[in-house]
Amino acid sequence: MRPLFSETSVAAVRLIVAVTFSVATILIDSRFDALTLVRQVIKTGLWPVEQVAFLPGKVSTEVFGWVQSQGLIVTRLESLALENERLRTEQLKLQTLRAENSELRRLLGVQERVNERLLQAQIERLSNDPFVHRLTINRGLLAGVAAGQPVISADGLVGQVVVAYPHAADVLMMTDATHHLPVQVTRTRERAIAVGVGRMDRVELRNLPDTVDIIPGDLLETSGLGERFQPGIPVARVKEVIRAPGQPFARVIAEPLAPLARLSLVMVDLSEDES
Repeated sequence: MRPLFSETSVAAVRLIVAVTFSVATILIDSRFDALTLVRQVIKTGLWPVEQVAFLPGKVSTEVFGWVQSQGLIVTRLESLALENERLRTEQLKLQTLRAENSELRRLLGVQERVNERLLQAQIERLSNDPFVHRLTINRGLLAGVAAGQPVISADGLVGQVVVAYPHAADVLMMTDATHHLPVQVTRTRERAIAVGVGRMDRVELRNLPDTVDIIPGDLLETSGLGERFQPGIPVARVKEVIRAPGQPFARVIAEPLAPLARLSLVMVDLSEDES
């Protein structure tokens, strides 16, 4: 027997009833706000669900922002580190320029104090051999430099030109073991020979009588003997006088006035070539 109402008819009736109820509910709510309380209750109940649903998005946004900010911080730190290194380099350059300017002013002061032709030169190379004390300067024959000319600094004698090239020259320093320099004590005019011993901080006076009048602190200057150096150029200061009992000679140790290991600028006395 065929049923009075089919399943299709029942579904259609349900749909019509649901649509009618929905339309009626919308009209009533729009006219009288009857469902406001219901909406508030439902929204309050669903708030935790909304927060849980939004949580992954918020977390991902926060993580992305943190990673981006960390990247910016790292980039900024690297930039600051590079800037710090640049400033340190500039500071070192500034200190070097200040030292060179100070040395140049002192050298110019020497040139003003003496009535000589002095040529400024820069040290390009210092011998690496501990037993050979030579340096190379950036002035040569074309600038008037010739073998035999004295080389001085703002503090005192450095050495003597031994070989001159067109654009450079080699200087034998007074501390070289082969260098012998006639000197005299400024205080007493006592004459002696200053001998290099292969150390940049020392020269020695040998074969002096044990009764020689010389004490620590005495200033040594060129004596002019041998006509290699004009007299009166400061050379060294006496540090120690050794008098051994029973020995006829005293041994005198002196320290060069010029800081030979730290020099960068020197002066070549061109007037020696004119004499």
